[in-house]
Amino acid sequence: MIISLKGQMADWKYARGNTIRFLEQLSEEDLYKQLPRKTFVTIYDQIVEMAWVQRCFLKAIETKTLEGMDWDAPVFDTKIELLKQMAQFDARMEQILEKCIGTEEVDWFGHSKNINEHVSSLQSHEMMHLGQIIAFCHALNINIPLDVTKAMHLTG
Repeated sequence: MIISLKGQMADWKYARGNTIRFLEQLSEEDLYKQLPRKTFVTIYDQIVEMAWVQRCFLKAIETKTLEGMDWDAPVFDTKIELLKQMAQFDARMEQILEKCIGTEEVDWFGHSKNINEHVSSLQSHEMMHLGQIIAFCHALNINIPLDVTKAMHLTG
């Protein structure tokens, strides 16, 4: 794996680790509390979407295009099932990126992004949702897991 992707993988593991902490440590009640959003209206729904977007991004590296992706995430009935799927996506991501030499490109609906831009977009998506989840926790009086608070140096 090229050095820039190693750095991006370290950043990914940090972000994904916090997502997993939310999933593992929030109660079912808090995971399914209704959020003031038009789509992905629970924290659980947001995490499912985050995992599925990762799957689509990985597939796009292999097919060299985001065109034709199945963006509709399946239903994961349990946290365990979702966590297992996320672990598989993470392992697959490492396998795919391990083979990258830095010249790979992905077509983004007519605009080409190099592998680093593509992975950065995935990281940004994960962090955007984490920020939303944290904000919703504050707004809805959901206790943020202590592990997340420590890892992200959150206060208040």
